[in-house]
Amino acid sequence: MTTRTRSSEGCWTCRLRRKKCDETRPVCEGCSTLGIDCLYSEEKPPWMDGGDWQKARGEWLKQEIKRVAAQRREKRYMKDLEAGVGGIGLDMGRVEVGVITTGTLQLLSDVSVGGGDGGDTVGGVTILPDGEKGSGMGVETDNIPISATSTDTTAIATPCSSSSPSPSNIPSRHQQTDSADPDGEDHTGIPASERDAHRTMFYLDYVFPFLFPFYRPTLLDFGRGWLLVLLQRNQALFHVAQTMAGYFYGIILSSEDNKDDVPELCKSHNFDAIQREQELGLQWLRRAIQGVVDKGVEGHLKEASEVVACIVQLLTSEVAVGNGWNWRVHLDAAAQLWGETWRYHGMGRVDVGGEEGEREVVCFMMLLLQLGTNPKSFTPMGQPWGTGQATLRFFSAQLLFLDVVGSTALGEGPRLQRWHGHLLDTIGREELERIVGVKVKEKEMDLPHLKLVEFIGLENWVVVAVGQVAALDGYKKERKRMGALSVTELVERARVIQRRIRDGLAGLGEPEVKHACPSSGPVPKDHPLLHFTAQGMISPQSMHSTAVHTRIWAQATLTYLQVVISGWQPASQEIHHSVTETLNLMLYCVPAPACLRVLVWPFTVTGCLAAPEQEQIFRDMVAAMGCLRNFGTIKEGLAIMEHVWANRAQIEQNADQWDIAACLSCLGQPSLLI
Repeated sequence: MTTRTRSSEGCWTCRLRRKKCDETRPVCEGCSTLGIDCLYSEEKPPWMDGGDWQKARGEWLKQEIKRVAAQRREKRYMKDLEAGVGGIGLDMGRVEVGVITTGTLQLLSDVSVGGGDGGDTVGGVTILPDGEKGSGMGVETDNIPISATSTDTTAIATPCSSSSPSPSNIPSRHQQTDSADPDGEDHTGIPASERDAHRTMFYLDYVFPFLFPFYRPTLLDFGRGWLLVLLQRNQALFHVAQTMAGYFYGIILSSEDNKDDVPELCKSHNFDAIQREQELGLQWLRRAIQGVVDKGVEGHLKEASEVVACIVQLLTSEVAVGNGWNWRVHLDAAAQLWGETWRYHGMGRVDVGGEEGEREVVCFMMLLLQLGTNPKSFTPMGQPWGTGQATLRFFSAQLLFLDVVGSTALGEGPRLQRWHGHLLDTIGREELERIVGVKVKEKEMDLPHLKLVEFIGLENWVVVAVGQVAALDGYKKERKRMGALSVTELVERARVIQRRIRDGLAGLGEPEVKHACPSSGPVPKDHPLLHFTAQGMISPQSMHSTAVHTRIWAQATLTYLQVVISGWQPASQEIHHSVTETLNLMLYCVPAPACLRVLVWPFTVTGCLAAPEQEQIFRDMVAAMGCLRNFGTIKEGLAIMEHVWANRAQIEQNADQWDIAACLSCLGQPSLLI
């Protein structure tokens, strides 16, 4: 029997991995396939010392292989998502939404997923190429080297393929087992069903409240019971939730307080479980998208709305772990499918009389009635929403918000702005009852249809205002390109928006001052993640009030509007005053540093226009967040500010080419700051 020995001429990377090398130069086949550096040299690298350095290098290489593989799989997944939802084919035609006429919805926008070779120049300032964004301001995750969508999808066909995943080749939540434990038990001996239950409750009790701190459903609505039901019946959402639970739990396992008490085996099993759940979640999402493509949205409202929920939840989760680079494709896909549900299920005809006769209008109430516990039956006040209704309401609110924030980075009006008047109209129940002359007794009849303050802590009017300013920014740029910009008309449009914002601010009353600067706030005794979740929600000190939240966003929107009107003039009295006002609100009305995670957009807009002497205040506020600054986009926001601050001179020389959208795109691609 012959014994195969490894060649002494193989690359050092393969020797470190203890793998056979084919000795192809300059890059061997093994390293080329994995996308890692291949090193040939006569001298032994210093890290091949047979000791701790070599061991550490080997661990780093394992994580690098996983990271590179995750990037390849993410790009394949995004192509699949774009192809799958694009296959639905939307054509809304002309539909009346209040007084707004909608046109034909386009298919998914052409979005470049890969990085560019060089930077673009805006206003004399170099914009970092997409490929450099990760290394320039990558979000640290306390040694949890996992991407929110890093999953092995090499065996999964695209949604439009005839070999798409089927129920027979995608394991259900209780069919998944490791090769090392065929009975579905992990290293602790916990059965798979119990392990799933533990992660599910961890997600419901800790992760979901952390991601959506202002969402506090009433006891009459049975709290977040609808979410538990949804996770039990929707495989894609279930596995996304399991992934996030594992990720957040991994952060806790790797914290300074626990690193000596938690065995490495436990951390390794948690890491493997995250990868497995990610893979299953994306497989089931692809299958769900393919189901909508095959069957169509008509007659399948529940299925379509749950696919929208999956995409929005996946996007939100990715942003939470600092991996939201592909947000535009996700958002376009969700918006397109959401619009299609309106086409088939939310349309009605109204007789307006006269020569016009009947007119087609959208009606959110029709969607809610079809998704009720008893379809086409109204839900009395005091009774909980059905699971389908609660799902539609929650994720519609999130989608509208994401769309508005994203539009500010793109410098154009929100894609879903045509629905703002119908869903976010400021008319209240009392005014409606006065108009119709009867008391509203059904939840579907309550107005406005979506009260965003219940979902994201912001009053409807401020979210609508942000979208209107973004649309005005797009209008200004388009008219300038055409050489037909009327400053008088621009200012008049801006005054209407400004008046609405100031009226809204006046209705909030005076802000409550906490007299506690976030840069010197108290540090929780337990893990800071837990402080701002289920238990923390009961304490009013955990988060600032919705009135303060709305005021901060509104004041930053006034700053944003001033830039659209007068251009990039940080030293102007109006902008400086607005910046100082917003900064003081964040310093003295926000109870704890971690609350900044829900204020990233106003924080960044304000910081980009801050005076040089104010820069350090923003840095200190982020530093005071501790490890929580690694969640969400707060570090990305600070990186944007640092880039703007470092290029003050160039920007001032080309101020006519610089604006808020340019700031929010200066890291290589538009940033979604939520």
